[in-house]
Amino acid sequence: MNPNLRYIGNEANFLKNIGFRIQFFRKKSGLSQEELAEKSGLSYSTISHIESSTPYPMSMVAIYRIANALDVAPVSTLKFIEIRFSNYDLPQ
Repeated sequence: MNPNLRYIGNEANFLKNIGFRIQFFRKKSGLSQEELAEKSGLSYSTISHIESSTPYPMSMVAIYRIANALDVAPVSTLKFIEIRFSNYDLPQ
């Protein structure tokens, strides 16, 4: 990750929301970050960074692998407003 990367407009919030969606689906599926990393072929560090409250740029391939491991459509990770929060605690 490039430490000099600057975000324009709402890009940082967009990336954080993707991370929150991934965390939501991971918890809903009962997987730990380590298990998701193994299933997706990504590192634990990558999953941890994506789910953190710090914006973390990710490739479409990473989104695809994570979504596939969680058995959801990749586009589901991008639709933040459709989450049902009834049984899950996510950072606001």
